[in-house]
Amino acid sequence: MNFIDVIIPLPIKSTFTYSINQDEFNFINPGFRVMVPFGKSKFTTGIVIRKHNQVPVSYEPKEIEFIIDNEPCVTQNQLLFFNWISEYYMTPIGQVIKVALPKLLLLKSESEILLLKQDISGLNIGINSKLIFDLLMINQKFSYKDLIGKLEKSKINKAINELLLHSIITLKEEVYDYFKPKSINLISLNQCIPLEELNKKLKRKKSQLIVVNGLKSNKNNSKFTFDELINFYNVSRATINNLIKSKILLKSEEIIDRTQFEIEKLIKPKKLSANQNNALIDIESNFLDKNVSLLHGVTSSGKTEIYANLIQKELENNNQVLYLVPEISLTTQLIVRLKKYFGDKLLVYHSKYSLDQRTETWKNVLKSSGKIILGARSSIFLPFKKLSLIIVDEEHENAFKQFNPAPRYNARDCAIYLGMLHNAKTLLGSATPSIESYFNAISNKYGLIKLNKRYNNVELPNIILNDLRESTIKNKMIGSFSENLLFNINSTLINKKQVIIFQNRRGYSPYQECETCGYVFHCKNCDVALTYHRVSDELKCHHCGYCVNNENKCLKCSSNSLIKKGLGTQKIVEELREYFPDYKVERMDQDSTKNKNSFFKLINDFEENKFQILVGTQMLSKGLDFKNVELVGVINADNLIYFPDFRSQEKCFQLIQQVAGRSGRDKSRGNVIVQTFNPKHSIMNKIKNNDYLGMFNEQLKERHLFDYPPYSRIIKIILKHKNKETLKNGALWFCKSLKTRFKDKVFGPEFPLIPRIQNRYINVIQIKIPIDKNLIKSKKIILKIHSSFESISKFRSIQISIDVDPYN
Repeated sequence: MNFIDVIIPLPIKSTFTYSINQDEFNFINPGFRVMVPFGKSKFTTGIVIRKHNQVPVSYEPKEIEFIIDNEPCVTQNQLLFFNWISEYYMTPIGQVIKVALPKLLLLKSESEILLLKQDISGLNIGINSKLIFDLLMINQKFSYKDLIGKLEKSKINKAINELLLHSIITLKEEVYDYFKPKSINLISLNQCIPLEELNKKLKRKKSQLIVVNGLKSNKNNSKFTFDELINFYNVSRATINNLIKSKILLKSEEIIDRTQFEIEKLIKPKKLSANQNNALIDIESNFLDKNVSLLHGVTSSGKTEIYANLIQKELENNNQVLYLVPEISLTTQLIVRLKKYFGDKLLVYHSKYSLDQRTETWKNVLKSSGKIILGARSSIFLPFKKLSLIIVDEEHENAFKQFNPAPRYNARDCAIYLGMLHNAKTLLGSATPSIESYFNAISNKYGLIKLNKRYNNVELPNIILNDLRESTIKNKMIGSFSENLLFNINSTLINKKQVIIFQNRRGYSPYQECETCGYVFHCKNCDVALTYHRVSDELKCHHCGYCVNNENKCLKCSSNSLIKKGLGTQKIVEELREYFPDYKVERMDQDSTKNKNSFFKLINDFEENKFQILVGTQMLSKGLDFKNVELVGVINADNLIYFPDFRSQEKCFQLIQQVAGRSGRDKSRGNVIVQTFNPKHSIMNKIKNNDYLGMFNEQLKERHLFDYPPYSRIIKIILKHKNKETLKNGALWFCKSLKTRFKDKVFGPEFPLIPRIQNRYINVIQIKIPIDKNLIKSKKIILKIHSSFESISKFRSIQISIDVDPYN
């Protein structure tokens, strides 16, 4: 007997065994997708991970429905990678598959068979395939179940595979869009009709004759689109359609690749400066004996051009390159730059692209036709076959960490393991590296390359700390701005330069309060104040999406005396438009960049000086390059320092240094004004002096003293339940069990900063695992306790998440 082990894309820990016949056994291999029965009268896609002849002991295996692919959809290296992610991040392998593969590759039960092609003339397909096609011509769609009874199951499977192979049909899962290859209709002259017959037929049809005579003169019998024929011969669409009906013109459908860009004339990457060239030589030298290297280059030092030169060398060897960026916003300018260098070898992969585009990119990478993949964190899951270089730009960014849903992976760390699997080199790049990465570099685990000067030797920006306490006492504040910041904004604008204002909070104001009774408008689902949004005149929760209209009346005492407190990006924009009415002000945050092309338009308009002041959240800090920006203002740096997180000072330094780096990137030195009530704080001094090493050494001492990474590994257990008391009892049981094994390295349980989200109370337990302890063994202990916890009936309703190497 023949069997396969299959991963089902659900949060299930085990794999499932199915039986297959001998022909299927000879054909199939790990990485193929199969349609399998799962549950009562349902089918789903599974990924084959093993074929064998071992009969399952505990259950009678079911037969598969059919094999979806003609070749593996998932590579062997991917299967190894997914398994590592599952084990390292303590997540069921099915959940990893669910997140990793585009949804259109994961067909589920009740799949409908949909017709894609109306014409199959010239295609050599079997009689059963023809029968299914004829049924679909009548009904356009059929469910898989509908076919059972009309054909034998084995014949259905074979016919469906044949129709899928010829792109005649597709399978649609009810809850998802289906993948349909993008196509265009092309028109050509029917060469089988004699010239005399053509002239006779079209004797009195002048416009049709013009088209036919024109196409006859085309010796290559090229194909043209409708629009090309209509515009070139100045005829109507009806003229072309009539020629097609007469079979004088032939219409054919051609699949086109929706992932490709319109290609302009390619240019070579810029010639490197002496500093850049030395850094490139150092990187290549480090790669001789190190698989991972860290490029520590100050803002605007030209790291991207170094990356481009490394990419060029890999392309010459016909290899693939993965270029990871933390945010979708970063890809906008990079696409333009890299497209000029590498043309159609560049593919882009991120969540703002449609499911069809992402599925097509997946298929292109699998065929190795995609050579450079530029994308956000999910790009690590693509099916590379010739991967030789991974670039992780802005490697310090939190955005590389997945928070929800599981697996809660860090794409930077996963990229390093992915590189090892492919025997590829990994280059981490940042102006403000993470403490962990820099520690690995000075510990000789990674190579370390430094680029200390900006391109063209432009000076680093002049950072000025503006004391808000002093400005307030001396009555030198105008709204949210100090007089000094407003003066500098005005001077910059007069000089025809641009300004960036950073405020890391979206909305208009963080909360609305009643002046009469002190009532604060809260979310009904979460223990958090509602943020006021002036644009829509609504109060919104940024955690669950709850939203109410602003009635301008207190819900508790009905008073109309409401005051909006705190600062959001919308309020900053409103103030700036009032202070500088002759200049245009725009906003970049999550609310203003929801649409696919909104990033591109905003960034492009700012580059073209269509507006002069850009206000935004931390999106602004992520590697954007604006030549005309001379001033950056930070409205309130103190919000970043005092956040209850051992990384808060590191993050504060990184964020302000990065946003400061947006100024003075071309020829003249930029200016940065940081408003703070604590100008004498140690981290503010490091920021002012661009002192990364000072920050690093100070933070490293603290982490060593309190046993935080890189001197330990942290695993966080998050427990959630609607009933506070049930949660409390469950969390205490879990914590007590952990403490029997990990002693004083267990902290909690405790409520986080926001103790209730989406009507679920939250408790958190943290385990610090010393760096010299066995991490694998520690995880097994935690999973064993987790399993025991789930076996207790009164705790089964408690939702548990495990976060390895948490970032918040």
